[in-house]
Order: sequence, then structure tokens, then C-alpha cells
Amino acid sequence: VSRAVLAAKSPSDAIKRAVVSHRAAGYNHLLVHDSGEIYSVEVSARRFDILYATDGYMAHANHYLSAHMKEIEYDPEQLIPSHVQYSRALRLLRKTDRHTIKTLQAIQKDHVDFPNSICNHAIQGHSLDREKTINAMVIDLTAREMHIAWGNPCQNSYHTFHLDE
Repeated sequence: VSRAVLAAKSPSDAIKRAVVSHRAAGYNHLLVHDSGEIYSVEVSARRFDILYATDGYMAHANHYLSAHMKEIEYDPEQLIPSHVQYSRALRLLRKTDRHTIKTLQAIQKDHVDFPNSICNHAIQGHSLDREKTINAMVIDLTAREMHIAWGNPCQNSYHTFHLDE
């Protein structure tokens, strides 16, 4: 599904590909278009919902935001760290109306609520705590560049890739 979404030529085409029937599981697709459109498509195996960005930005963590999707979410206590990450990301995004690649990367490196911070670190020795940040990415649609750090961004450098049209 993810490759099909990446191959889409328009926002509506990307959304259609994200919600294809007979999905095995869910996923969250944050979709942006160089026109400025931003969508979050929350998907489970059997349902989906589409959220639209307000004020030119959107944040998402590891829980559903849509009321329609929250109905199927289990164990809300387990998701408390995700709610903290989401709220923290929104607060940092709202601090200024003019972000740069560097300010967005700084948000991705944030450690408030460590180890369950935006830059999420697995706790060594806890076999049940396997959650951690696997990469951080900032895409500049104007410059057509993708800046990606593999693993925790606080420990790894961002590499820049130029996106061909």
C-alpha cells in the first residue's frame, strides 16, 4: 500500500490508494502535496477516516485522532505517552508560524517525557518496551529535498536527498 501511495499523482489518488479494500492492518498516512494540501489518513483493517490540516501544519503520534477511529482503539492507558508526544509536537509547531528545516529537526529531537519523548528511546532491559524512533524525516516540497536521519535523530545525522520530478 505504501508504495502505491507514493506513486499517486494527486491527493485524492493517494487517499484512494491508502484505503484500498482487503487491507491486512492499519497505518497512518501523512500526505502532503506541493500545493500546500496536508491530510492524515488513519486506517485500520476495516475502516478509515481522513483528517485535514488546519493552520498549515499537522502532527500525529501512535494513536488515532479521529473520533470514528478511536472507537476501535484498545487499551487507552497504554497510549498515554503517545498523547503526550502529540500534544508536545503541536505545542512546538505552534511556537512560530515560520519553521525551517532546522526547527522541524529540533522538534523531532525533543526529549520532554524521555524515554517516551518525540525522540523515543527504548528502555534497555525491558523486553516488553520495544518502541523507539526508527527514523526522522523533514521534506521540503519547495526545494524538493528530503532530510532523513535513520534511528534516533538525536544520535544520528540527517542526510539530504534531492527528489526528482
